[in-house]
Amino acid sequence: MHTTGQMTICVLILLLTSVGLAADEREPIELGQHRQLFVDDYVIADMQDVKQVLNQPQKHPANPVVWPEHPWEGDMLILYGSVVYDDVENIFKLWYVGWREVEGVRGLYATSKDGLHWDKPQLGLVNYEGATANNRIPWFAMGMVHSPDDPDPARRYKSLSRRRGTASPTGVSFEALPGSENIPGVLASDNVIPFCYDELESRYIAFPKVVRTSGAWKRRSVSVAVSKDFSTWNTAETVLVPDARDDELARERVAALTDRVAYDSGPEWHNAQFYGMCGFPYEGMYLGMLWVFDISGWAPGKAKIPGIGGEDGPSAVELTSSRDRSLLNWQRVCDRDVFIPVGDVDTFDGAIIYTANRPIIVGDEIWIYYSGNRVGHAHPMRRPKLPADYELIAKTRAKGPIGGVGLATLRLDGWVSVDAGHVEGILTTKSLIFEGKKKLVINANAASGSIGVEIMDQAGQPLPGFAKSDCDTFIGDAIRHTVVWNGRSDISELAGKPVSLRFYLQDAKLFSFTAAEVPAAPAL
Repeated sequence: MHTTGQMTICVLILLLTSVGLAADEREPIELGQHRQLFVDDYVIADMQDVKQVLNQPQKHPANPVVWPEHPWEGDMLILYGSVVYDDVENIFKLWYVGWREVEGVRGLYATSKDGLHWDKPQLGLVNYEGATANNRIPWFAMGMVHSPDDPDPARRYKSLSRRRGTASPTGVSFEALPGSENIPGVLASDNVIPFCYDELESRYIAFPKVVRTSGAWKRRSVSVAVSKDFSTWNTAETVLVPDARDDELARERVAALTDRVAYDSGPEWHNAQFYGMCGFPYEGMYLGMLWVFDISGWAPGKAKIPGIGGEDGPSAVELTSSRDRSLLNWQRVCDRDVFIPVGDVDTFDGAIIYTANRPIIVGDEIWIYYSGNRVGHAHPMRRPKLPADYELIAKTRAKGPIGGVGLATLRLDGWVSVDAGHVEGILTTKSLIFEGKKKLVINANAASGSIGVEIMDQAGQPLPGFAKSDCDTFIGDAIRHTVVWNGRSDISELAGKPVSLRFYLQDAKLFSFTAAEVPAAPAL
């Protein structure tokens, strides 16, 4: 029981806390060197007649760029792995997995000069039906980190074997790292652990799949673990678990994709699972590609218990984001819209999509490699038992490649844009501050419209010379457009002063902005 005095103290504490929070929220955001994205509301103060739009990457017309061509690759390919660009050898390198019923999974390796046409070298490492002239590698790789600057040549390539760190000088034959331990807090049987190197904090980050209970279901969920040396990891902590809203979306998607699944147990059994997430650093924050597995039903003879296997259903990709350096807090981007959808029925990616551990920046594009499967998670292709299973497998094979590796591309920073239609819209940022000799650079598409920008003081008033009427309106499509006011672009006089930006958009998309360095004048 609280006395009046105690209640008064509690109220005062709450008031002081709220005042402190409000004061913190008014602190200017330091722009630094990173480009500012619109995947969340971090820099956004107000929007009028504009909206945040998730932009789906374009699937390459040459897809699948890698498909099973040889018996040792199996019937379908799964990208439980990575694509990296080796700038020492100037080639792309791919680690992926092949699958054939009864034989299960096998690790595979390929290289490419352009990222589109792939070679499968004869490595001579694994015997297949009496010969080693194949591109199989002697372990199941859940991805790769290339560390060309590692002082130990034997550790230039790093991978996880199940839950333990391994290393290699070449990327094709690995040994366990001395002292390497299993990532604690992860299922002993888990083989879905996307990982990468985090340049922001000079550490390795992994996102193991775990099983948690939410609502009426056991759920495949996402956890995070970190390591400084790739040998010892902290205990994995759960960060994303499907909820009731995910189940609603699962029922909608399964209903729309019934022609992609072999087993449907009815809407009351439809629920959502997170099969994996590939998280990675990007422009001072973290993004994640979440594999959302929508369960449609169970194979005959399997208990209807999600999370333990035997479930059928499609799987697509959503986008997540985090500005938390501890990696414990993640947001679902754009109200859980699908980022990479499955393809049309009977296409190589018509039922399931899994992404590589992290994308690659190629010029001014983001390249996202992914594996696509034409069949659902419990299709008999994976573990046939009955004569009818083999009949269905034969029919499936007759329709073409069952699974391969595809490529989807996105413009630089193109994840989410702030869009305006024919009616002029306004985006106002929170208070910002920058240092040094700078100019304002935007990434935008106003080929059929226009964008104007003004810079305001803390009272919300345009600064002299930086009003909308002073801005040279941008019309065009550019990854790096320097904003100009009355013929000048240098905003160095505003350095160290809290300011806000107001963007006026019409028939335009704004992807990002930054306060970029003004190049030094050439020496005379």
